[in-house]
Amino acid sequence: IMLGIFLITLVSASLGLYEQHKCVEIKTILNTTSVNISTISYPNSSIVVSNKEMTKNALTFNYSFCNTSTLGIYLYDYFDAEGNTYINDFKVTTNGKEFTTQNSIAYLGFILILLFTFFLTMYGAGRIEWKSKKNDEGKILTINNFKYVKVFLYTLAYFELMFLFGLSYKVTREADIEGFIQFFNFIYQLFLYLLYPLMIALIIIIFVIWINNKKLHERLKLGLGK
Repeated sequence: IMLGIFLITLVSASLGLYEQHKCVEIKTILNTTSVNISTISYPNSSIVVSNKEMTKNALTFNYSFCNTSTLGIYLYDYFDAEGNTYINDFKVTTNGKEFTTQNSIAYLGFILILLFTFFLTMYGAGRIEWKSKKNDEGKILTINNFKYVKVFLYTLAYFELMFLFGLSYKVTREADIEGFIQFFNFIYQLFLYLLYPLMIALIIIIFVIWINNKKLHERLKLGLGK
């Protein structure tokens, strides 16, 4: 057992960070005739590669690993012709960068700003009257053109909410928060799919408001306020 422990060399530094779905070039420099990858394991410890020979170029040995769809830390070990064993790891993230405390603070700031602007937009839209101003007798005094502003604010709130879910998806994906990635992605994609129907509905609503206001304007000119 003690002999086996001495034969194993632990590599102190990780191979580094790599982007998801991109190939990882596993390299080592050893003064030996051959080097084999013993195993490469997924972050859940399941083995994906077993006993693969590394390509030799002078004293540099290389193996290209491209099955990087899973986020997390991959462990691999390899051995040379003399029987020395080496262990190392590399980490796969969505963009090949570490999700730091600075990242989380920045994202949190953006999310809070989006939330604030969303609620402020919804409040402003809710405060705008939809109906035209009438007197006690029910006759229309002025045509309410603020309907356009109300529609615009609700549309703006839609985009703010869509960006909020999109940003939340980006944060959970980069931070590798598995429980929420699919949820936020689903909601964000739903907002994107509904975008074209929303634009069509928006054009129809604006056109109907314009027609109704035009009719009301003609009635007011004739003295018919109701």
